[in-house]
Amino acid sequence: MQILRYPLGDLSANCYIIINKDRKAIAIDVGGTPSFLQLEALKHGFEITDILLTHSHFDHMGGVSYFEKRGAKVYISSDDLVGVQSGEYNLSTMFGGSVEPFNVYKTLQGGETLSINGFTIEVIKTPGHTKGGVTYKIENKLFTGDTLFSGSFGRVDFIGGNLSELITSIKKLFKYKGCTVYSGHGEETTIDKEIELNPIKYYYDNH
Repeated sequence: MQILRYPLGDLSANCYIIINKDRKAIAIDVGGTPSFLQLEALKHGFEITDILLTHSHFDHMGGVSYFEKRGAKVYISSDDLVGVQSGEYNLSTMFGGSVEPFNVYKTLQGGETLSINGFTIEVIKTPGHTKGGVTYKIENKLFTGDTLFSGSFGRVDFIGGNLSELITSIKKLFKYKGCTVYSGHGEETTIDKEIELNPIKYYYDNH
């Protein structure tokens, strides 16, 4: 497995490219600048066949349409499907933009196990930042979107946000000791480090 990270778009949301030995690639969140990402695909010799979305905020899916039109299959939680069409939900209206429409290949409930390009992918339901947030686990790697960051955690003051749900989701992720965390923004971290240092723990007592 090869993992490439590209901070894309105005908010530098991380797009992760997971490449197999045949150079077939899964993209996790494609937030913008698809032409740049396509150039990177040509440069490094990979083909994006599938796109897994952690949630439906515009900065994580603004570049999806470009690749969906070229055959990539798109996966998203059923609880966040509304964000594909609603500029209010996906926050693009707030930031004065829009998300080009795209078709969704499969909606997810959480708890599924996907098999894509030879990778086994566990879908973990992690709402809180949005109603339909999910985390993808591939081997000992967690792609958490905007649920859990290095030394921080996701905002809950947008549509679909809920602090109690976010705390429950992060408690669920904290069970995956030994895993590396690939967040939606910023650098990677580990579950063990976040259990020790993440300030979300100060909210535990009342939830």
